[in-house]
Amino acid sequence: MSLRNALTGYCSVVLVLFFSALSAVWALASWNENGNVLSAEVGNQCYPQLASDGAGGAIVVWADYLTGSYYDVRAQRVNPSGVIQWTADGVTVCGAPGVQCYPRVVSDGAGGAIIVWQDERATGPADDDIYAQRVDASGAPQWGEDGIPICAASGGQVFPRLVPDGSGGAIVAWSDLRSGSTRDIYAQRVDASGTVQWEPDGVVISRANWDQKDPRLIPDGAGGAVIVWEDGRDQTEDIYAQRVSALGVVHWTEDGIAVCAASEDQVDPCLVSDGASGAIVTWRDERNGEADVYAQRVNASGSVEWVVGGVAVCTAPEVQEGPHITSDGTGGAIVAWRDWRSGTDYDVYAQRVDASGTVRWAWDGVAVCTLAVNQFDLRLIPDGAGGAVLTWSDYRGGTADIYAQRVNTSGLALWPSNGVPICTTMGAQQLPQLIPDGTGGAIITWQDNRTGVYDVYVHHVDASGTTDLVFLSASAVDAGSRVVVSWEVAVNVCALDFSIQRSESREGQFVELNVPISRSSEYSFYCIDNSVECGCTYWYRILLTGPSGEEMYGPFAAHVTPVPEAYCLHPCFPNPFNPSCTITYDIPIPGRVELRVFDAKGSVVRTLEAAWKLPGVHSEVWDGKGDDGRKLASGVYIYQVVSGDFTASGKVVLLR
Repeated sequence: MSLRNALTGYCSVVLVLFFSALSAVWALASWNENGNVLSAEVGNQCYPQLASDGAGGAIVVWADYLTGSYYDVRAQRVNPSGVIQWTADGVTVCGAPGVQCYPRVVSDGAGGAIIVWQDERATGPADDDIYAQRVDASGAPQWGEDGIPICAASGGQVFPRLVPDGSGGAIVAWSDLRSGSTRDIYAQRVDASGTVQWEPDGVVISRANWDQKDPRLIPDGAGGAVIVWEDGRDQTEDIYAQRVSALGVVHWTEDGIAVCAASEDQVDPCLVSDGASGAIVTWRDERNGEADVYAQRVNASGSVEWVVGGVAVCTAPEVQEGPHITSDGTGGAIVAWRDWRSGTDYDVYAQRVDASGTVRWAWDGVAVCTLAVNQFDLRLIPDGAGGAVLTWSDYRGGTADIYAQRVNTSGLALWPSNGVPICTTMGAQQLPQLIPDGTGGAIITWQDNRTGVYDVYVHHVDASGTTDLVFLSASAVDAGSRVVVSWEVAVNVCALDFSIQRSESREGQFVELNVPISRSSEYSFYCIDNSVECGCTYWYRILLTGPSGEEMYGPFAAHVTPVPEAYCLHPCFPNPFNPSCTITYDIPIPGRVELRVFDAKGSVVRTLEAAWKLPGVHSEVWDGKGDDGRKLASGVYIYQVVSGDFTASGKVVLLR
């Protein structure tokens, strides 16, 4: 829709000039189509990961091929409106000699982040170590110039992962080759100051025969962690787990407990908290001769809760692989995976498993995306309402793009079929990662080669599946025979670019209202709808038309209360009271209202209201103070309302 037809030619010219200046502001202060670039320096920036900054934004880290022939680790912070917060192209987390790769990041709980990576600065590529760094909310490194060693044992340590310890530090786990030709699992805790808390070079999680690899971990809710991994001790791949305390003491059987040791291979474990210091684990399982998806719950004591070997999440024909998992908010989990059941390409499917191990959605899962092209690099997070937000790389456009979908607690897709586009520009967009935005949507990052080399981009998708975050909030409030609609946006825009639509039901036809729109602050607006009937509910939508296109917010509702049929002063509550009470009164017609409190001698001690009021039910709170702000003594007080010819009073007791 174009700008309002009612604009004069002069105003149109002014607005064209205004928008020409504003378009650059929008590009900086809001989310751009196909995402906002975090780093586009010479060379490749890849393998991005992200964590919440605690303020609705994100801290993103990546491996950066900026300096010579080596990768370093860099980071950038972006706020909820898409504005980068630190130095252009990111701050250096580690610029030491050699390769630093596979960075991982978690929030430090104070607006910054803790980052770990695989580091070859000391001994070269055959003997990597694990290093870590903390950056504060401003991007300043806290643990030295290039981080601190978490483990520098001989033999090599690879593929670190970490979780917050709940006290400003983190617990790190990795695959470790110090014993020689096979890999083991070790872990270490580092506090907020950068001091390792457990044995030098980490504590043993599992040192069983053959390889233990690919550790994943979650906080156990008590300062420790639950860790799972692929385990080859029986010369096939199984899934094992261990719980380690805040002091670095393992809780369960030495070398871990078997989550699943069924026949053939079990690989690619992922886990999520069960909300009771245990975990729900999912994996790819080949016991049936082809890859399926299974899951198991392990309680805080290390005992499996569901059927031995795990419950079948999906055993559809062909291959199901790459499972990922998130909490459903009620002790269960939502699992998603890439699925070859069509026999021609990978699709995205998902299933919910409740706390008892019962699958809750359609047998073998619900389809999230089934277009006749491949979907890869799947990730998911909770949406905060029992469902999940999923993202993936999608080849429907001929090259890899980023798409997303939200499913509710019943497995119903809430956004358009087969997902909404996050980035569909030229080149390949791969390896998406995401975190919740706190309001049902997500912040998503990925590596992007639209320029011919890989850069790091980020975008936001809100709870409704919209990717341009201009609206921050909106409400419609009954104000007595009228509705006040107010909203706040993230950028400075013209009031003339908004239009208000109204319907008498959420699914009904919305009609544009002819109401003036006013600005209450730089980013806040309101309008008043006087054409309402008392006792009815109305639904509102706000449409913004600007240089980046159109954005719709809503619908949201307001219920208009009936006009009282007569004057009435209700008994105040509570009575007696301390420290405050509420006095409620009804007025059937507009008029001046005076509400005052008198002491036992008849003197006015407090005037609570003396203003023109619209018809409706009104309330005022008395805090037991006089007009001078001083606390009044205990005793009996009289409250009185006067409006036109109506006068009524009541008694209230103040007890100190």
